[in-house]
Amino acid sequence: MLPFEHPMFRDLYDSVSWMFSRRWPKAEGVITAVDLRRYQKGSELVVRYKFLVGEDGPYTGESPSSEWLVDADLMSIHQTLKIGTPVVVRYRSDDPSVNKLHPSVGRDLEAW
Repeated sequence: MLPFEHPMFRDLYDSVSWMFSRRWPKAEGVITAVDLRRYQKGSELVVRYKFLVGEDGPYTGESPSSEWLVDADLMSIHQTLKIGTPVVVRYRSDDPSVNKLHPSVGRDLEAW
């Protein structure tokens, strides 16, 4: 095994790569599910999505975000982020299974 293939270095690479996710390629995806996880201290919006990279895929992702803590009910969320709604996804070019929603999705929630 080469040194950079060691799991410790792979984890480090994954962690560091998130810092540069703004430079990752973009793909068009669609929302497949929207959930609101409730905790004692609030709620967390979770958006699930799928996308293709060329003819590869579909790839899937889940985007839980503490930035989207909301006091709205699930019906309000589904009015803004409907299943099948197009979204922009950023993905790591060497491994599209490492991906995240573009920040514009969070801005869409400010409408309610």
